[in-house]
Amino acid sequence: MEFTYEGALQWFEDYYKDVDRNQGNLQTVPNLEKYFTPDLEFIMYTGPASSSTTPRSRDTLLMSFVHPGLHETLIPWYYVVDVKQMIVVVQFEIRFSDKPSGQTWPPIQASAHYHLVLDEKKDLRIKKIHYWTGPIPEEIRELWAERRNEALVAHAMSFIRGEP
Repeated sequence: MEFTYEGALQWFEDYYKDVDRNQGNLQTVPNLEKYFTPDLEFIMYTGPASSSTTPRSRDTLLMSFVHPGLHETLIPWYYVVDVKQMIVVVQFEIRFSDKPSGQTWPPIQASAHYHLVLDEKKDLRIKKIHYWTGPIPEEIRELWAERRNEALVAHAMSFIRGEP
């Protein structure tokens, strides 16, 4: 694939649709792995006070997508595409909703700088992400951690019991 402005926009539209469909559940999050290089660097500049700008791995990013029942809808507002450097900047809105309770929260603004590469098959992959968000309410963070932990414990118990 040749990296073009139009191609990048379509690729990211598909990416955001896949994130919307596959984030949350432990069973579907692995479908998002295809978008990232194995050596992805994910750098978050805002977040919990304990966060640092130390690059995180692809696995860490994928684990951040695990939070069953808590849905984060990412709504891109605009894209800036640097064809020469293969960088796409996206300004977007995040809307959180809790399916079990029906609760929603006010939208949060976010921005990501995606550094892309072509893999051996000439498919686009994200190699680095620089990520910023507005403040995420503590209630959402707690629910996020709770849901992820519940999913991981359930998965571990299934594994221990020898269940498929």
